[in-house]
Amino acid sequence: MTDSLLILVTKPPYGFEEAFSGLRAGLGALASGLVPTVNILMVGEGTLNAVAAQRPEAVRMPSNVEAVNDMLDFEAKVYVVREDLLRLVGDVPLLEGVEAIDWERARQVIEGHSMVTTF
Repeated sequence: MTDSLLILVTKPPYGFEEAFSGLRAGLGALASGLVPTVNILMVGEGTLNAVAAQRPEAVRMPSNVEAVNDMLDFEAKVYVVREDLLRLVGDVPLLEGVEAIDWERARQVIEGHSMVTTF
C-alpha cells in the first residue's frame, strides 16, 4: 500500500479516454480510503482539462470538469503546469481551485509522492 498517489494527466479532455479514466481512478482511490493522499498534476495537453470555459456538449462527450471538482471536494490538490497551458491556449481562466505551477514546482510535487501513475 502507498501513502500518496500522484496522477499525471497528459491527454486532452476530449477524444481520448485517458484523462477521464485518470480522474476517475483518483476519485476511486480517495473514496475507497485505500490511499490517504491522491493529487492530480496536468501536463502537456492534459492541462486543457483545467480550462474553465469547456463545452463538452459541443462534441457530445462527458465532461471532466465534474471529476476535477469532485477531486477538489475530497481535498485533493489539482495542479496544472502553467508553461504548458500558455503554450497551448494562452492565459485563460482555470477551474476554481486548480493551482497553476511552473515546471520546477511540478518536479517537487512529483518527488513528494510515493507513487506516480500516468494517464
